[in-house]
Amino acid sequence: MIIGTVKKWDILSGWGFIEDHDGNDYFFNISNVRKGVKVREGMNVKFDSFPGQRGDEAENVSSV
Repeated sequence: MIIGTVKKWDILSGWGFIEDHDGNDYFFNISNVRKGVKVREGMNVKFDSFPGQRGDEAENVSSV
């Protein structure tokens, strides 16, 4: 799993970006967040990565 910080989170649209410790960005959607986890900007998270249509995306997002 990768560890990073939620860089942007749009609660109304249900999407955001996570930045890992190397400065890489990962797009994620609310459907990629584990149940019971409430996402907020600045939150430390762990996640898996997969190649998306426009770059790397995060899945299985959970709090650290």
